[in-house]
Amino acid sequence: MHVKSLTKISAVAASALCALAFATPAQAEDDFRPFTNRATGKCLAVPNSSVANGTGLVQWGCNGYSEQNWTLTHVAGGNGDRWTIRNQNSLKCIAIPQSSTANGTQAIQWTCDSSNTDQVFIKDSWGRLRNLNSDKCLAVPNSSTANGTEIIQWTCSENFNQRWAY
Repeated sequence: MHVKSLTKISAVAASALCALAFATPAQAEDDFRPFTNRATGKCLAVPNSSVANGTGLVQWGCNGYSEQNWTLTHVAGGNGDRWTIRNQNSLKCIAIPQSSTANGTQAIQWTCDSSNTDQVFIKDSWGRLRNLNSDKCLAVPNSSTANGTEIIQWTCSENFNQRWAY
């Protein structure tokens, strides 16, 4: 091999290494999956594929559409168990409106902001999603199996209507 060829190869390799060294870290592909309620077998969903802030969340028969897929993003603090939960279709996060602490408040989607504790949830070993601000869990009221049933927050219990498979 000629010295000129080696010099050219070395320059290309050095250029590639510099590009890698100064590139921003590539984010791993988001792992979007459904949350399925353990009591009803239905999925947490954004109705009508809405992308609007304030859209109330419901349960719906699982169909694999993007409005039923969610990803967890770690939020610093606590024991490493704090998450925002973002929808694949709207790219908005689950929130409790107006930082309500009242039982029965319907969960909504809102532009993601992990500094807002009404969007931060603790996913425990039972699969409950407990809001950091209200200390209440996402639930399907009365374990209703009807499509369109509102997803609300309620005092955390051991009931299956508060457990979500992910």
